Amino acid sequence: MSQERLDAFNELCVEEPNEPYGSISSYRDLIIWQHSMDTTEMVYEFAALLPNEERFGLVSQMCRAAVSMPANIAEGWGRGTSSDRQLLSYLRITRGSLYELETHLELARRLYRKLRLDPTPITTRLTSIARMLNRMISKIEARYESLRKDRDGR
Repeated sequence: MSQERLDAFNELCVEEPNEPYGSISSYRDLIIWQHSMDTTEMVYEFAALLPNEERFGLVSQMCRAAVSMPANIAEGWGRGTSSDRQLLSYLRITRGSLYELETHLELARRLYRKLRLDPTPITTRLTSIARMLNRMISKIEARYESLRKDRDGR
């Protein structure tokens, strides 16, 4: 990927930057990936509070959905070199995993009210990540559509 494309991609990954962007050499430099990794750690800590009988049920599903987010961002980054369409596909999968995780967290809260589990810190992070994803997807779609129109001469 060219440095220009890397810089443009990172710009899409941030809600409100406080400082100028540095050089991007890896998916690890993407703020959205970093937030997803941090959130995944939070999910594992939350899942550890659930009863043992959920180890192969809700806990497993929750952790899989959480792991899927940064993993799909990384894979989309790696495959996104050939076209934005592949990257878009992985970002949409990431968004689906995020919504799945939100559902699992809500279900855990409802099923285990007696444990007084509070997924709010995680869901707040997920809301922020969802905004970043939606913004990235919209901008990449617009850029792709613009390039398509230019190519087709419209």
